[in-house]
Amino acid sequence: MAKSVLHRIRCILAVLGCLLFSACSTTKFVPEGKYLLNKAHIKVKDTKAVTSSDLNDYLRQKQNTEILGFWKLQLDIYNTAPADTTTKGNKWLAKNAHKVGEAPVIYDEDLTRVSMEQLGQTMRNKGYFNAVVDTQKVYKKKKVNLTYIVTANEPYTIRKYNVDIDRPEVRAIATNSNCLIKNGMQFSADVLDRERQRIATKMHNEGYFYFDKSMLEYVADSSYNCLGVDVDIQMSKYISQLPDSVTKRLYAKYTIHQVYFHIDYDPSRLPADVELHIEQDKEGNEYSYIGERFLRPNVLRRNCRIKAGERYSEHRLERTYSLLNSLAPVKYVDISFDPVGENQLDCHITVSRGKLNSVSAELEGTYSAGDWGIAAGVGYINKNIFRGAEQLSLNGRASYEWRQNGGRAIEGKAEAGLTFPTGVRINIAYNYQQRPDEYTRTIANAGLYYTIPRKPHGRWTHRFNLIDISYIYLPWMSDRFKTDFIDKASVLKSSYEDHFILDWSYSGTYTNYRKSAPNRSYINFNYYLETAGNVLYGIAKAAKLTTNEAGAYTMWHIPFAQYAKADVNFTFHQVIAPKHHLVYHAGVGVAVPYLNATVLPFEKRYFSGGANSVRGWQARTLGPGGFRGKGGGMVYDLQAGDIRLDLNIEYRWKVWTYIELAAFVDAGNIWTIRDYEQQPYGLFKWDEFYKQIALSYGLGLRLDFSILILRLDLGVKLHDPSRLYGDLAGTQWRTAPNGLSWKDDMTLHFAIGYPF
Repeated sequence: MAKSVLHRIRCILAVLGCLLFSACSTTKFVPEGKYLLNKAHIKVKDTKAVTSSDLNDYLRQKQNTEILGFWKLQLDIYNTAPADTTTKGNKWLAKNAHKVGEAPVIYDEDLTRVSMEQLGQTMRNKGYFNAVVDTQKVYKKKKVNLTYIVTANEPYTIRKYNVDIDRPEVRAIATNSNCLIKNGMQFSADVLDRERQRIATKMHNEGYFYFDKSMLEYVADSSYNCLGVDVDIQMSKYISQLPDSVTKRLYAKYTIHQVYFHIDYDPSRLPADVELHIEQDKEGNEYSYIGERFLRPNVLRRNCRIKAGERYSEHRLERTYSLLNSLAPVKYVDISFDPVGENQLDCHITVSRGKLNSVSAELEGTYSAGDWGIAAGVGYINKNIFRGAEQLSLNGRASYEWRQNGGRAIEGKAEAGLTFPTGVRINIAYNYQQRPDEYTRTIANAGLYYTIPRKPHGRWTHRFNLIDISYIYLPWMSDRFKTDFIDKASVLKSSYEDHFILDWSYSGTYTNYRKSAPNRSYINFNYYLETAGNVLYGIAKAAKLTTNEAGAYTMWHIPFAQYAKADVNFTFHQVIAPKHHLVYHAGVGVAVPYLNATVLPFEKRYFSGGANSVRGWQARTLGPGGFRGKGGGMVYDLQAGDIRLDLNIEYRWKVWTYIELAAFVDAGNIWTIRDYEQQPYGLFKWDEFYKQIALSYGLGLRLDFSILILRLDLGVKLHDPSRLYGDLAGTQWRTAPNGLSWKDDMTLHFAIGYPF
């Protein structure tokens, strides 16, 4: 069945493509006597160490951007422009088609020759001195398919590496155990350059301020004709031609004489008539500012690793940059050095303030099967509340939901947090939930957290929730809700009683994204570990406290939760082209109650569906497993689980400065770890769970305003696991004409930011 569905989707896409661009020739705007570069790819022979993707960046001419590896959509849009632009309407159509689309890439023989030279040089830099680059061209009508054939042949290795340096301080570094070059390794110009940089960095860290990697050079001798290269590293010849005074400076160790902080002004552009305030601390550091300083001197001193009397160090320089730039109120930092006296440096640190206050707002809405929901939030941040880079954040959120059956739901949340530059954060929150026909519930929360700052050029961030306390209080519950749901559903009972949650958690985040390389593919990875109730259970056990009628220990007659929870999320952003990204996401979570609890607190359970999950479903309406409420309706309180799985693929295409289109496929669900009578077909089973994975697909529109991304996603159900069992069995594949309902099987999501 699934294969037939996928086949139908492919056919539909193919037909739409043919209908949309049947009148458009891909060579419509290719001049006579010229050829469209239809394909340009690289074929590497004789080695697996170098792939075509390693060499693609060295091509000086590439084919038009392709979607999914075959569809030149932007070229097709460009070709929709009318050839005759004499009329005003045609002129406007041509202008916009050419602006949104992409002009055809006309094959250029000169650029091909340059590409061949670049490929050959790159292969030689990798040790393939005998590499041969050739091309193969296939012409068809006004198109050409170009293949670069790179024959690597045997690589050269380093036969003998020799350090020919007289300077003892440099020679000691070049010959230590950290040397990157070894006899017998494959020749690589990149490795040789990294070794030069390693030596230079080590020299900088030992105080040699003026030393540079350009002072080192390599001499390679491959005359033996035996696939071996002798490599010598030596001081550059120009060094011996320099005056003694300059040479002396190059090999001199420098110490820091004094540190000057210039707060929120550029000392090189200081007007003569401006009053400058100058302070000095007990360590001799000088602080100068105009008007009122925005940071206390002790904050700057604490985050500065450059100290008077200590030797110059590149490591300390980079660390200072990292620490000062991490302060919330700081916009940018500039550090410079001036030579003074005998082998001494004055350090000048310019710190500029950024925007200290900011206000944000968000709006989210959903519609599915006649049910409407809306949520709005507002946030305020003061990045320097006490002039010590302390960050105060205030957030509020409210939501309202209308249901076809006349039901209403109201929820409000307020949160305040204070983050210190040391990484410590104090947070308090209050949540109010009102369901007029069911219950009223409040959740009060307070926590103390610590985040380890990311190291310079580091990729990991670690956060510890040292203590997190929540008190859940239910002042009112309707008799109908208690009779119809709570008394009949043991899985819900503990969630609708007053209870404590005292938990500890740890999370780690990894990313290799770099702002300096926005067009490079990157990954995001994070994991989360949480445990609760262990301390309270130990106290209760040691104190030999009595248990309540449910067999659970209590504190002040209020039961407390005990559980362990783990989550892992992985996202890969594949950059196909600067404006074309494929994003893959996978998320898994497991939570287990134990000892003092048989069911997870409702607030800690997993939910599925919504703008950031499987988008064919409304928020919190999917699962667990093949569970389906009576009459097919949503059962909010029962649609929760202990295991979650999310799998997503999303294609993003920036078509305009502010407009981005998306196409996506989502998969996932939640399951329970125990077989609860009130959640039939919700239990996770290894031989059954894969049949219960929900599938949806859809299209999205995003408005990218840099600081804010507005997102509109239309999700359509494809595989509905709630239709696997009972009287609906066999209708789980939601495709026309098999029963696809535009009312019941489509959900519109409005949200802020990307889903992952």
